[in-house]
Amino acid sequence: MSLEDELSCPVCTELFRDPVLLSCGHSFCRQCINNHWTSSRSRNCPVCRQLSPQPPVSNLSLRNTCESYLRENNSRKEREREHVCQIHGEKIELFCQTDEQVLCSECKKHEHKWHKLQPLQQAVRQRKEKVKAALRPAEKSLWSLQNGAAQDAKISDYEKSQVQQTGRKIREEFKKIHRFLKKEEESRIAALNEEEKLKRGKMEKRRKGRIHSLSDRLREVEEGMKDDDVTFLQNYNSIMNRAKYTLPDAELSSETLIDVPKHLGNLKYRVWEKMKDVCPYYPVILNPNTSPPDVSVSDDLTSVTSCVHRQDKPKALPLLRNRMVLGSVGYGDGVHTWEIEVGNSRQWTLGVCFELEGKPPTQPLTPENGFWGLRRDGYLFHFLNTTLIFKLLTNPRVVRVRLEDCYDMKGGWWRNVSFYDASNDCLFANIIGVPAGKDLFPFVIPEEPSVPLRVVPDEITLTVKPFEPVEPKLSFKERHRVLIFICFCVIMAILVILSWNIDDKVHEKKSI
Repeated sequence: MSLEDELSCPVCTELFRDPVLLSCGHSFCRQCINNHWTSSRSRNCPVCRQLSPQPPVSNLSLRNTCESYLRENNSRKEREREHVCQIHGEKIELFCQTDEQVLCSECKKHEHKWHKLQPLQQAVRQRKEKVKAALRPAEKSLWSLQNGAAQDAKISDYEKSQVQQTGRKIREEFKKIHRFLKKEEESRIAALNEEEKLKRGKMEKRRKGRIHSLSDRLREVEEGMKDDDVTFLQNYNSIMNRAKYTLPDAELSSETLIDVPKHLGNLKYRVWEKMKDVCPYYPVILNPNTSPPDVSVSDDLTSVTSCVHRQDKPKALPLLRNRMVLGSVGYGDGVHTWEIEVGNSRQWTLGVCFELEGKPPTQPLTPENGFWGLRRDGYLFHFLNTTLIFKLLTNPRVVRVRLEDCYDMKGGWWRNVSFYDASNDCLFANIIGVPAGKDLFPFVIPEEPSVPLRVVPDEITLTVKPFEPVEPKLSFKERHRVLIFICFCVIMAILVILSWNIDDKVHEKKSI
């Protein structure tokens, strides 16, 4: 029995209208039961014949159910009226697998006569099964997320370990800086003490000289006083002058004072300048979160080493995304340069790529997938975007990668990736036509075990800009005073010439 039969009145066999409930439990339309009781002159139930002395009550639940069913039925009929062929006006009953279109019976006879067809419901059922199959991985992931307490704990433990390792490395780096500053402080204090020792030695030597000079004078005076009376009186004035003579007080001079500017002048700047050797700047910082398990990234995030040990050296690993380590920052427009020390390695790949968010880890490194670069395999070099293979007579130990913008007269914009031998600044490979408008991330792939690829630090030059006095702003009249005077003189000369010409014409007319 269908739902519509269940919701139909036993008297009129139509959908309930204002249903009422009798004491026996049966339901009828209010109008139908009233008409039945009037014609039969009794208050019996038309179904079970049981007497119903009490008046019927409204069956609100049944009325709501009937109204909902009626609305749903009307909506379904409207949808069926909408799903008709736009060309023939017939009901859509078929699905064309060749053209992936829904059809009516008339379309089957004409445009799709020789196509592969199937019933509409069968096509819907098959495709729903495919959608369900496609949803299974997502449902499995959802179940894992909802019930993966162990996995969450594992991830949490990994995050804690990563935080601890990163914190330890930060402390180690600051310890290096502290050791440098401590050593620099001790060196400058030692230089100050050394200068003090030198100055003190000079002062002591000078003091001893003054003592010796004064002692000699005193001894001469005493010896003069021991002479006989005649000689003493004859030398009295000389002895008196020597007795009155005293050495001048010691004066402070550059020989005795500490050279304070030498030790304190621009102290912080000079220490910072020396920190270049301890705190180098690397143009590319590698992102350890993008490194595969078999690739080791150094603590300072500037070198990578492959840990894969291969017996078949000539056969290279497949170039897939899960083999690379990316830079932490992408480069937009402009010119960007970085150098990678490859050493004696003959198996490596360098290049740039778009951001890899959401892309499969086994993605091939091709321009279609957003990768551009250069690979070395033994003595052969080849590009990721072409099949071109070439050799080099030299062995570049440091490769400079240059990313720059290029434009044409029509307003076109693209980017070029160039590769240089940093030892002689020689260009040996160039990739043109890289799409612009998106950030490009550097990447490296170490393929030779135990041979690291290192990012070379930039050479930083500190320059002090000399003071340039600001010239006062002059008004237009002051800047162009000479030009204004010349223009004034020219205008006056023109006016004088014009006045002469007018006078000449007036005289000619009078003479005529």
